[in-house]
Amino acid sequence: MRRPELRYNNQVTQDTRPAGEQVQIKDKVREDDGNAQELVLTVTASAEEVDAAAGRFFKEIAQREIPGFRKGKAPRSVLEQNVGGHANAMGGVAETLINELAFGAIDGADVIFLGEPQFNVDKMLEEGKPFTFTVSGPVAPQMKLADYGPVAIEMPPEQATDAEVEAQIEALRDYYHSLEDIEDEGHVAAMGDYANLVLTVTNHGRLVSGMRETTRLVGLGEGTMPASFDEKIIGAKVGDKLEFDFEAKDEEGGSEYGDGELHAEVEVKGFRRMVLPEVDDALASKVGCTDVADMRKQMTYTINEQKSRELPKLMVDRAIDALIERLDGEVPGYYVDFIRQDVGRELMQGLQQQGTNLQQWMLENSINGDDMKEDVAREAARRAAIDCALEALFVEKGMEVTDEDIAKMFVNEEDPEATLQQWKDANRMADIHKMCRHTKATEWLVDNADVTVVED
Repeated sequence: MRRPELRYNNQVTQDTRPAGEQVQIKDKVREDDGNAQELVLTVTASAEEVDAAAGRFFKEIAQREIPGFRKGKAPRSVLEQNVGGHANAMGGVAETLINELAFGAIDGADVIFLGEPQFNVDKMLEEGKPFTFTVSGPVAPQMKLADYGPVAIEMPPEQATDAEVEAQIEALRDYYHSLEDIEDEGHVAAMGDYANLVLTVTNHGRLVSGMRETTRLVGLGEGTMPASFDEKIIGAKVGDKLEFDFEAKDEEGGSEYGDGELHAEVEVKGFRRMVLPEVDDALASKVGCTDVADMRKQMTYTINEQKSRELPKLMVDRAIDALIERLDGEVPGYYVDFIRQDVGRELMQGLQQQGTNLQQWMLENSINGDDMKEDVAREAARRAAIDCALEALFVEKGMEVTDEDIAKMFVNEEDPEATLQQWKDANRMADIHKMCRHTKATEWLVDNADVTVVED
């Protein structure tokens, strides 16, 4: 563990705690400067802990090469001189004690600092006496909710409805569709047609890559081309030659084609229409069913299976979304920024597991850098709001984290007790407690939600 930086000042504090007590949190104060919330912990180590830390510190120093002395044989005064004198030696003892004991005390106090905390010492450590120091740093903000009652949410039916089955059948028909030529020479292009076009597209005179006299089947109204392009084709006939300007921009006004102002030269070669198969036994056989009745039965079963997997999560998401709407005020920016770092790390780790990197992933998925940053920022803001809302609900409802709650967090581990001990040894139990608090608050939220079933 990295050694903490210690700052000494001239303030003197009296500690009236009896000797023999172990290192523990003496005081906990939350401060809010309007921009961020910080926690200041006053930590006190017993005289016994101080002396034990001093023994370990000087034992380590004694193993150095000190001229005129064998390892471990140099007297105390020489050891202190070797580190710059008594004051420096006591500072080293303080660092030893803090590194070995302070982080456990912080974790035991259920405190999670955002980043590295700062350690401050008001009075130089003295052997044989208790030692007091403070630890400070930003923490997650405490916020309130406008309403702590059950949330009202809408949910789909738990069982498949006739409408849902019919929607799946229509999707199946669309999947197995065919296209047939429209033989009517006088046919006028309309939305829903598939127009066979020869295209040349330019951007201010510069050819768009791959768009010189290119033959393309364009589904009018299906998004094959921008809507402003489709509108120019409506009303055209076979043999028509058209020339017009159109826009290729996204909802935010951006474009992969410069300013998105394009010019097209188009020749209409023909039209086709989509033909959907009938809902009959032939269609059913394509999906491995004996007949239409069997197909509907299988679709019902599949939808129910999907709902059993997805509806519980959907209910949690909707309940939490309703809860964060009740937050009193905006989540402070410093906390959103902290969560954004976590979101970014998760993204990079996920890409690494997939064997790719950020640049390659963005290119393969045509993702704009600014759009990605906005997505990360939105996700960070949502997670920060969830954290604050669930913490507020947990406190208001007087919930508590029990040993049983903690045990549930490790029930799926190969060796639950060993894994739990690893978290304890790493001083990460405050993180486990936080996960337990959020789990219990979420369970209360879902169990008490006022649910209205609505068919979509």
